[in-house]
Amino acid sequence: MNYPIVNNTADLAAFATMARDTRRILALYGQGGVGKTTVAETVIAPALNINPDRVYVVNHSGSAPSEVKGTGVPDMVTREMWFGKPLNVPLYERIGDAPALLVLDEYPEWDGAVQSLCRSLFQPTGSRPKIGSHELSANTVIMVTGNRRIDGSRSSVPSAPFVERCLSIIWQPTLDQWLDWAAANGLGASPIYTFLRFNGLDQRGKEGDFFCPPVQQPWNGDAHPCPRQWEAACQLDDSSPLFSLALWGLVGEAASKAAYAFTETVAKLLPTLALLRQGGATMPTDPSTQFALMHCALRQAKRESSADVEAAVVGGSLDWLVNMMLTVRGEIREWAYRTAVSPACGIPLQMHHQRHLLQQGI
Repeated sequence: MNYPIVNNTADLAAFATMARDTRRILALYGQGGVGKTTVAETVIAPALNINPDRVYVVNHSGSAPSEVKGTGVPDMVTREMWFGKPLNVPLYERIGDAPALLVLDEYPEWDGAVQSLCRSLFQPTGSRPKIGSHELSANTVIMVTGNRRIDGSRSSVPSAPFVERCLSIIWQPTLDQWLDWAAANGLGASPIYTFLRFNGLDQRGKEGDFFCPPVQQPWNGDAHPCPRQWEAACQLDDSSPLFSLALWGLVGEAASKAAYAFTETVAKLLPTLALLRQGGATMPTDPSTQFALMHCALRQAKRESSADVEAAVVGGSLDWLVNMMLTVRGEIREWAYRTAVSPACGIPLQMHHQRHLLQQGI
């Protein structure tokens, strides 16, 4: 499949709008774990002014046709058959003609008999799209997601009549965009986040070495790094003796070894952190070391001030943390401040008397 690559949410939202305005299906392809289904709810629906409760995600991989069109119920009087209403689709009888987004997840993997029941979604015979004999809202936007064979999937190649009804693109998010998302969702305090921030790209600056590299060909089933797996890795307990093995099971051998080596480096910086707190050392100039030291500092500050963190900030117990933050590079200070005040860390540095210095450039 040779489609244009989209790697930022602004362009993705624009493509979704164009698909709706031209009455095309938005076909979103890409590796597993890059967030194709997630962006349907977080990016595409808002761009189309569709309420979150009008986003319907269905996956009928392995389903029988009866699960899609509804169970048949015989009418003994008329000798006819009517079908029960299928679940989790924007039926006209349920929502009228309200705007809705119907996501057919992993559609290329659906059985052919199931796909045939959705043909009138793509070329309605009446005023509204249908699944089987059931009418949907006239303002339903159709989106399909799928993996390509190069992504290690068993997906079949879409038929030409289907592709000719689509606006097809490949979703391939960038590392920087994922890091922004991870920080906003409270994952910025993880040493794995720190690893990806400085080591997610290879030495030539080509993105994807550890973050989301192409799937190995031929596919051999090894654990593979992708955004979904890195999200899970950021939630691991890095103090566990099984941490390195869990990393391996999530993101594969090469990525896990690199990430674990980095976390071990972070741990070895704790003596330097102690000297910085005592005023017996100066902040190193290397950005990676600064980032790692600030990660250690945030973890220590959170643990030491857990009894009453507001009192610690206002009373000066965390002045050492603020002083460290003021000696690092601007982008690292910005990350450290945002991480500190995030719900996951919960250190209210916006209450500190030097907050105006911490917030410069933010």
